Amino acid sequence: MENMEKVARFEAAINREAELKIKALLSDAEEKAEEAVAYADNKYLEETYDFVSSETRNIKRRLEHKVSQKSFESSRELFSHRSRAVEKFFEELAEEIRLFSETPEYERKLSLIIDEIKKESGLDETCIIYVKTGDVEKVKRLYPNIDVKADKNISLGGATVFYPEKSIYTDRTFDNAFAQQKADFVSNDFMRL
Repeated sequence: MENMEKVARFEAAINREAELKIKALLSDAEEKAEEAVAYADNKYLEETYDFVSSETRNIKRRLEHKVSQKSFESSRELFSHRSRAVEKFFEELAEEIRLFSETPEYERKLSLIIDEIKKESGLDETCIIYVKTGDVEKVKRLYPNIDVKADKNISLGGATVFYPEKSIYTDRTFDNAFAQQKADFVSNDFMRL
């Protein structure tokens, strides 16, 4: 019997040793499984974070593009509206000047303009005075010894004197002053966006 007891103790010792090894293996397997799950979770979180970050950047880029596009369209519409308003304003102003050029006050102004040119540069028989078609006869009466001609480029009024011997023009037309004022107005910061 003694042998049986020894065998039983030996068997019990082997079983305890086997149980300890099994527990250690199970514990190690559980630990490795937890590590694998944690690694997979972290990998999934990283991939999800990268995906969300990428999509967020794409959405932000698309939104910035749309905002920029809408801003440009708004600026273009505003500029177009301003341009139309400026054109309408200057058309109305040109009409007022045309109406003024049909008054006796304009005739006095035209005479003053030509007198100013005469004082500055002189007038003689070699000069040519250019005026709008409707002013030719008026100016011929004032300056019968000077050649007076209609200039199709003068529609608002005033006069240009040409000195052929010097090849110089002295322009005192309303058209030139009007064009200059319009250009100055348009180039002003008011028209910039």
